[in-house]
Amino acid sequence: MNKYLKKHLANFLTLVLFVSVTVVSHSQDGEKLFKANCASCHHPVKNATGPKMQGVLQKWEDNGEGDLIYEWVKNPAELYNSGKSKMAKAIWDWSPTVMTPQGHLSEDEVKSIFAYVDAYAPPVTAQGPATDDTVYEAEDETVSFWWWIIIGLMVFVLFATFGVRRELSEVIAAKEGQAVDPKKTFIVSARQWALRNWFVTVLMFVAVALFSGIELFGRLYQVGVYQDYQPSQPIAYSHKLHAGNMGIECRYCHHSAEKSKHAGIPSVNVCMNCHAVVHEGPQYGTEEIDKIHLAAGYNKAKQAYNLDANGFRVEQPLVWNKAHNLPDHVYFSHAQHVHQNTGNIDCRQCHGPVQNYTLGRVSTTEEVNAYATTDEGMEKGIIQLTKPILTMGWCIECHNKKEIDLASTGYYEEIHNRLKSRADVHNNILEDDKVTVKELGGWECAKCHY
Repeated sequence: MNKYLKKHLANFLTLVLFVSVTVVSHSQDGEKLFKANCASCHHPVKNATGPKMQGVLQKWEDNGEGDLIYEWVKNPAELYNSGKSKMAKAIWDWSPTVMTPQGHLSEDEVKSIFAYVDAYAPPVTAQGPATDDTVYEAEDETVSFWWWIIIGLMVFVLFATFGVRRELSEVIAAKEGQAVDPKKTFIVSARQWALRNWFVTVLMFVAVALFSGIELFGRLYQVGVYQDYQPSQPIAYSHKLHAGNMGIECRYCHHSAEKSKHAGIPSVNVCMNCHAVVHEGPQYGTEEIDKIHLAAGYNKAKQAYNLDANGFRVEQPLVWNKAHNLPDHVYFSHAQHVHQNTGNIDCRQCHGPVQNYTLGRVSTTEEVNAYATTDEGMEKGIIQLTKPILTMGWCIECHNKKEIDLASTGYYEEIHNRLKSRADVHNNILEDDKVTVKELGGWECAKCHY
């Protein structure tokens, strides 16, 4: 009997463990799907552009429309126009904003999204001293300042020591009855010492010349390098809050990155998709969001836009400060690098872990390399580079290391066929079984320069 109980108890515990792992895995998949497809308009427990999603599935089921919610997600307008759903009408009456159809999601994926939002609990914010990149920059500047103070003091002590030694030498010479030349200055004494100790003097000159040359070339190599540059902005926008905590996809705001040369600065209208209903932030309250409303000409008390006599909005455009600047002779296209049918490169390869930043800033090679070693970085295909970001060496190195997925689209299949006719390139590909951007012409000057 004991063996029988033990056997069934083991089976029961195995079943519980399997169900638990399945639920956790289902919830994790749901989180990824939610952030990729829903987070731009919905929040699990707060009303945003769309209503909060926690408990929505249960509401539809309580109204006898549990099966219709999947039709709603796939094509809201079609379900609303059919007239067979009371819940669809209620949501449309709550907000006439047209929901984007999610027909690419399967029923199981929609279920996993609802599993995630129903299990969602707001994160507890740990209270502690605020940390910011400016703190570390201030510390670096302070350390550098004290080093210059120490060097200055050492030089002062050195000259003071030479001066005291000279005075003592003259006193000793006077006591011994030796003639003391009153016109013998410190410079004359130094010249005589240098002639007597010519080997040490040569070594000192060589050391100073080498140090000065290294320092000069080091500073010349930093001309045009803007790593870790973070300009001020008219609104204290936080990427850490929006892209990090809320999981909003980069291309929701920078929507032209896949289609044009520039990624684009999001218009105020994009901000208003959420901030027409979200009027208060977690750090600054209403202060910063009020600036968005002012720029858009929005009256949050009336929940309407201010119009002039001609019916146009009374707006005050924002002037953003550009963070990433390339020389005028450099050609760069976001579409060529970001679009899924071409480079399909993740934004963080060039911009670093943006989800950890506040204001927009130029990342550093060290930050990108550190992110590349994380599970998320490896999943996104981030490669490690050595040259400073936004320099020519950085682009060349990336083109030499970045592999091309020839099986992804017909575009690359055509390129593959062309490569077969070039024996020099084709032989290199056969050696390592890899195709890099360089081997497709990524090192040709005209690719990046006008």
